[in-house]
Amino acid sequence: MRPPSALLERLTTSRLLPAFAQPSVGTGERRSRRKGPGMEFIDHRPYQTGDDTRHLDPHLYARTGEFVVREYSLNQQLPVTIVLDLSRSMTADGAEKSERAKLVAQLLGFAALAGGDRIQVVVPGEKGKKFSPRWHGAARADLMFDWIAKQPGAGRSDFHEALRTLRRDLPSHGLVIAISDWWDGDISPALDILFSAGHEVLAVQILTPREIDPAGIETGIVTIEDAETGEELELAIDAGLLSRYRKLFAARQEEMRGLFNSKHWHFVTVSTDDDISRLFTRTLRAQGVLS
Repeated sequence: MRPPSALLERLTTSRLLPAFAQPSVGTGERRSRRKGPGMEFIDHRPYQTGDDTRHLDPHLYARTGEFVVREYSLNQQLPVTIVLDLSRSMTADGAEKSERAKLVAQLLGFAALAGGDRIQVVVPGEKGKKFSPRWHGAARADLMFDWIAKQPGAGRSDFHEALRTLRRDLPSHGLVIAISDWWDGDISPALDILFSAGHEVLAVQILTPREIDPAGIETGIVTIEDAETGEELELAIDAGLLSRYRKLFAARQEEMRGLFNSKHWHFVTVSTDDDISRLFTRTLRAQGVLS
């Protein structure tokens, strides 16, 4: 599975737009907070023993008789980690959610690579987290596409727990793109841990149309199964229950948006029947996720 070539062409000039995440690894295209050998002069500081004498400013020495060092901005890569949920709730009832999640991961990863950033993909599973290689540069895009496309369903896995324990595996102040249906319970503890460590989270929620609005769903007595636990529950579905579902769903969405907005992070909901080109060329740009 490879994203449409026409859409990739349109994304070659797009860039991820983090609010707080900082470039901190390698040599890239983003101006970091660090100072070092670079092209753009930003400041002077007094010479210290051991400094490279090639960075001494001869003009200031001629005027003041003092040794000062010219400092330059250091351009680095933004570390981007995509956490891809392929647990049972994402793969139940067909593969439409997991396939859309993989496609979104590929396209966001491509935007990172095209922008000179470094990317790694993590898939939580029953036996722990599976890590991809780290990629940098648009020439590595096909390797990333192939790795993501080949990932199988992850079985019964705790996405929130994976996020909670991810901090020790992350570069400092990176961007975490978490792609899931976000149906699990309280995510606040995991997000607080990432926030306190200086990371930024972009949440992408993948849902089917009937999860967003169950209009047309079969009414009567039905048996439903929890995709994660296998537990079965018999329900009497009628208009009243569907109305209550809509209200609870709207409240849950508002709660999630508020949780992320309070940290100045993004929470984006994507339906599996959304036009993928429009999503990346209009919606995500309008929301400030992509340039």
